[in-house]
Amino acid sequence: MKSTTKEILRPKYAAAYLGVSTTTLWRLEQQSGFPNKIRISNRCCAFRRVDLDNWLASKEV
Repeated sequence: MKSTTKEILRPKYAAAYLGVSTTTLWRLEQQSGFPNKIRISNRCCAFRRVDLDNWLASKEV
């Protein structure tokens, strides 16, 4: 599936995409360099898939 700049993932799916738990996703979010979440409403947030892809690419050795 081709990643587009407008594709967003809710935290549950963002965690699954990265292969981590949702708890680990929230811990990663506290680190500098991790993509910022997008606030959709007071109780809803998401992550841009392209930002997650770029972050993963920066972690490759």
